[in-house]
Amino acid sequence: MSTTRAHRTTTRHGGARTHVASSGPTGEQLRLAPASRTLAPSPTLEINEAIAARRAAGRDVLHLGFGEASFPLPPKLREALAASATRTSYEPVVGIPALRDAIARYLSRTRGLDVSAEQVIVAPGSKPLLYALFLMLAGDVLAPAPAWVSYAPQARLAGRRVLVVETDPEDAHRLTPRALDAAVARGRHAGADPRILIINSPSNPTGGMFAREDVEALAEWARRTGVTVLSDEIYAELAHGWRSHVSLATFYPEGTVVTGGLSKTYSAGGWRLGYAVVPAGAAGRKLLSALRALSSEIWSSTSAPIQAAAVTAFSPDADLETYVRRSARLHGYTTGRLRDALVEMGVRCPRPAGAFYLYPDFAPFKAALAARGVTTSEELARYLLERHDIAALPGTAFGDRPAALRLRLATSMLYGGLPSVSPAQQDAREGHDLADEHEARLWALLERADGLADPISSTGSVEIELPMLDRVGQRFAAFVESLGSVGASS
Repeated sequence: MSTTRAHRTTTRHGGARTHVASSGPTGEQLRLAPASRTLAPSPTLEINEAIAARRAAGRDVLHLGFGEASFPLPPKLREALAASATRTSYEPVVGIPALRDAIARYLSRTRGLDVSAEQVIVAPGSKPLLYALFLMLAGDVLAPAPAWVSYAPQARLAGRRVLVVETDPEDAHRLTPRALDAAVARGRHAGADPRILIINSPSNPTGGMFAREDVEALAEWARRTGVTVLSDEIYAELAHGWRSHVSLATFYPEGTVVTGGLSKTYSAGGWRLGYAVVPAGAAGRKLLSALRALSSEIWSSTSAPIQAAAVTAFSPDADLETYVRRSARLHGYTTGRLRDALVEMGVRCPRPAGAFYLYPDFAPFKAALAARGVTTSEELARYLLERHDIAALPGTAFGDRPAALRLRLATSMLYGGLPSVSPAQQDAREGHDLADEHEARLWALLERADGLADPISSTGSVEIELPMLDRVGQRFAAFVESLGSVGASS
């Protein structure tokens, strides 16, 4: 049967009715572009919505699937935003001069980069800037595996081929020049033109961070090959303290574009404020001009009140610096505690150096999981959710091999929970009272963070009560116990 059928539509002209016959394939009016066939919602956003639905149905789900920094916004940023609320005009496409200057000074002050305001472009989040860079730069994209969920889809949407670079799971998923050379060779053999490398340090999903010698080696490789590096440094301020963050732009300034923003540093994801810093010189100016032109056709300009408030965020301020330091220390403490608990259970898990992620490997339980029909990371994530109400993302969402039994755990939302209040009681409480109590608890946690053990000197002895973290540990322990002895095929 043909999918073409005739239609009769009725319109009015001066009170008279006119009947118009039309025909065409059903759904022709909403035909989708080819790109839509392979595009799926971001796994991180999708799981957040799925968990909300399960909780609405009465399930006590522990949420480790969504990496959203969840501390309260610093009061000075609240005040700065309130003071800027009347700024309703369109601002310059690349960002207001005061903010571009503040970002340049900030990067010079905190990361030792020689940056001027003219190299900075501001956007509603660093995510659209990364996509804009994929669109404006020539060549195909080298992406480590595992890597953040949006890199590969964005690159493909921009018409780029994605060339996977294997990392070493036995060495905290380290990225090496040797692995890059192998990926380039495979790509060229397949007819690709690898010219862009995307990196993320500290890393989502692993929490790993490049050592200084690794940064130097990658910079030397990129210069030798002429590859442009997109250095996503959105988590740079959340280093746990035992390893310093080093930007690749320190050693390869002529070929590195640095991106960042406010979402992780200040728990301000909803502000949607990101930046990119292009290299100095004629080539950098040409790239910035291209980004400006593209931006003018898509988002026009970033929210004016947000930009004005962000000037405060990037300016020197002792209170804000204390907030960031305490946030980083608390994230390190929380991921460290969960990682230690998993390792004690027999789970492999690299030590994170920054951000609020863990990337455990359940390979030691491969045989026991297979006996339960679990042979991929997607099946493992589904099993944990359905049987133990633990929400995590599978390694495949980050480009990992399906058979690798690795998950991404986010600990950034484990700071809530009131030990004296059950979930049922929380539902019965006034929403604003519970929110106020929750915020007060978070501020109290941050104030105690300075007393946590220093990751280098081991000074400090404060222990912090984190009920939700304890519940996560208990559920993982129950999961591992249910598997029995460690499988032989580790």
